[in-house]
Amino acid sequence: MKSKTPKFDKLVDDILVELQPFEFECIQKNISKYCEKKFKITEEDIEFYKLFKVPPQRCCPTCRRQRRHAFNNRINLYKRRDDAPGNKKEVISYVPPGSPFTVYNLDYYRSANWDPVSYATEYDSSKPFFDQFYDLRLKVPQYSIVRDPSSVNSEYSLNGRNLKNGYMVSGGNNSENLWYCIFTRDSREIMDSHNVKQCERCYETVFVRNLNTCIFCYHTSDCINSSFLFDCRNCQDCFGCVNLRNKKYCFFNQQLSKEQYEEKIQSINLDSRKKMKEMADRFWEFVKINPMRAPRTIQAIDSTGVLIVNSKNCHNVVSCDNAEHERYVDMVTNHKDSMDVYTSGFAELIYESSWVGDNTSNIKFSFASKNVSDSEFLINCHHCQYCFACVGLENKNYHIFNRPYKPEEYFMELDRIKTSMLLRGEYGEFLPYRFSTFAYNGAESGLSYPLDEKETNMIGALYQPNIELKTEGLKILRGKEIPDSIFDVEDDILNKVIICEKTGRPFKITKSELEFYRKFKLSLPRFHPLERMKNTYIHLWSKDKNMGYPGICKKCNKKLSSLYDPADGWCLYCEECYKREVY
Repeated sequence: MKSKTPKFDKLVDDILVELQPFEFECIQKNISKYCEKKFKITEEDIEFYKLFKVPPQRCCPTCRRQRRHAFNNRINLYKRRDDAPGNKKEVISYVPPGSPFTVYNLDYYRSANWDPVSYATEYDSSKPFFDQFYDLRLKVPQYSIVRDPSSVNSEYSLNGRNLKNGYMVSGGNNSENLWYCIFTRDSREIMDSHNVKQCERCYETVFVRNLNTCIFCYHTSDCINSSFLFDCRNCQDCFGCVNLRNKKYCFFNQQLSKEQYEEKIQSINLDSRKKMKEMADRFWEFVKINPMRAPRTIQAIDSTGVLIVNSKNCHNVVSCDNAEHERYVDMVTNHKDSMDVYTSGFAELIYESSWVGDNTSNIKFSFASKNVSDSEFLINCHHCQYCFACVGLENKNYHIFNRPYKPEEYFMELDRIKTSMLLRGEYGEFLPYRFSTFAYNGAESGLSYPLDEKETNMIGALYQPNIELKTEGLKILRGKEIPDSIFDVEDDILNKVIICEKTGRPFKITKSELEFYRKFKLSLPRFHPLERMKNTYIHLWSKDKNMGYPGICKKCNKKLSSLYDPADGWCLYCEECYKREVY
């Protein structure tokens, strides 16, 4: 097939034709404290470079992951200025107040009152590409938040569909009455939870399915009326249990009679925060001495990484579901032939991109774009094809820097730009940190690769200082001033401020939260909501880098990738040994 960008293709082919595996020094080696310094370009990497017609990467896999994570924000919301014409009110937004971007409220952004094509410009080969693209990024308005119109009474939420009564929720789908949750689907009355499907009446549950009236459950499914479960299936009325299957009335894996179990549970007094912490500490110590599925993979063929399900030929990946031929990708579903991707679904041929997907194909170096194809360097674009270096476009084809071209003119200009970029050493990497909608410490990077303000500035990312709740005229509660039992909490708590024990940040309890705590007989939290959301995140992912740790199976001594850090003392098993031991 005749090339549409012949000059560029010849240049990149000349680079790739003789390319052999070699060791490379990361260009971030003196900038990022997480940098691997040196990394290997492998035969498998070169295979993908040829597939996508890109030169070898200059950043190590960790630096690349760190950068992509900075382009995703799941839990941080702010009140900030609304830049929409004529609007002087503040808007709830996932764009931090310190961002330099122009931000429109969602209704105005979706209206016909402005046109992203009006900001069109032309590429100047005498100037750096990323400086020109950043100028366009600054000019084209950014929507304040991603929220589907099908969601009701959920203004403090983002992403998701058909969410009702969601408060601080990210990715709530077909769900109702949620607080401080991430990725919740087909569920009701859930608080402080992460990755929940088809559950009801649950508190602090992580990576669970089909639970009813359960608290503090992890990697568990099909259980009822239970507390403190890890990797349990089809259990009812169980407490503090690990790796159980089809059980009732078990306490820390000990089988009891119905009467014995009920007597034991009544004696615990879980409404007491002190007693709940004692049980939690005992539970996690119990988890550590029991076999743990280290990689947590299911039907992973010729694959390496963690949380891989029904996938094959996927390597160095985290959370792949129904994927094939993937490398350095995280959190993808129904995905194929892609490399260096974070958060994507129903897509193929994606390279160095973050938060793209939904009927998407042949995309490179893009962010926050859906239903797009055959394009590169897209930001906030939807339903577009054959577009390059564009921001905010909808239903457009053959645009460069938001300017429309005839098809034949488009490919001529595209060839000129990509050739110029390649010769200048600009082509082949994802967007720099400054292009992100989010502050570094307010994005996923702040959880998986935390940096302080000085370190954030070193990598060229935005740092957003905490915006604290105003406490003037409100009574402040600290530590022991917070009632130990929910039964001792009066309604006036709604007019008081609690100081987080870990961060010192103030927070309030809402009326609906208080009703939830009373209903479940749970003591009031002592930690800020964002800190609690971080904790559920950590239970799901490895603590520091959101990727697998190298480990050894305690049973067969086989090398494995582990979701949890072996240094923390977990009893790690490979999938095969775990199945023989537990199932």
